Amino acid sequence: MNAVIPSKRSVSVKTHGRLHLGFFDLSGQAGRRFGSVGVAIDAYQTALTLSAQPQQTPVDPWASSILQQHLKFLEKDTPLDLNIQQAIPRHSGLGSGTQMALAVGAGVNTLLNHAVDSSRIAAAHQRGARSGIGIATFDHGGLVVDGGRGPNTSVPPLLARHAFPEAWHFLLIADQSRDGLHGSSEKNAFKQLPPLSVAATHAIQHRLLMQGLPALIEQDFDAFSAFVGALQSYNAEYFSPAQGGTYASQSVARILDGFHQQGYRGLGQTSWGPTGFVLLPSKAEAIKQQAKLVQQYAADTHLSFIVTAAINDPAHIEINSIEN
Repeated sequence: MNAVIPSKRSVSVKTHGRLHLGFFDLSGQAGRRFGSVGVAIDAYQTALTLSAQPQQTPVDPWASSILQQHLKFLEKDTPLDLNIQQAIPRHSGLGSGTQMALAVGAGVNTLLNHAVDSSRIAAAHQRGARSGIGIATFDHGGLVVDGGRGPNTSVPPLLARHAFPEAWHFLLIADQSRDGLHGSSEKNAFKQLPPLSVAATHAIQHRLLMQGLPALIEQDFDAFSAFVGALQSYNAEYFSPAQGGTYASQSVARILDGFHQQGYRGLGQTSWGPTGFVLLPSKAEAIKQQAKLVQQYAADTHLSFIVTAAINDPAHIEINSIEN
């Protein structure tokens, strides 16, 4: 059915990418599985506008299919124009799929006067199958922890959210020569990889509660970095057989190993990568390290180095008036 929409109105949505710092239950022994830690970052954005008119300009087929799927979910056939100003790079471990689905869904719901329920939108688009951090960062920003999946979970519940220290910055290492594991390959990997030991799982959960979260709240950079490194090691043990090593990209691995040799501990790969990251105590330090890498790897055009802060704000949804 068609919806009645005020004719001179559009809706803009802007949301941010995220770093998936790791799962903390890859054993499944407790009846729940996964559980994630992640943080919203300001380096990458998905920004789009929806208005009540037929499509005016060509749009990415993938994004268009998300729009049509959402209209089908709402049982609407209203013609809508989707204009994408920015999009998070796909298959890079930055949460592009979840953020596009949530941005489109939230925009459509707002335009059609439906409630914006991120969990319901995510479930309609089969997002949050393992990690719920992209849903939580859309709603809240900052650092988030989700509770994984149980037998009756729709999307993983949010357990904790805290503002990320403004001084701390990430240096991202992006490898444009390859994609991270996704789609059916990702699903098959999760089916085939053996669970990790209960002892290792309990150890990382203890560190999350007694090191990671307290260090974040007290802004103890060294302790939080050590936790991130431990969480990444726990995840690398699980994912290595599917991605051919600790990291998906050998170029990223080489750079991160160099940082580790220098004594940095808060480093790793977001999700299936190939994007890597290093947590640094200040923007100045991040820019300094970025400049070194840009010079050192000038000939490696597939690599790029991005300095980013965390973002502690939720996605922004704005209703606009369209002038005649």
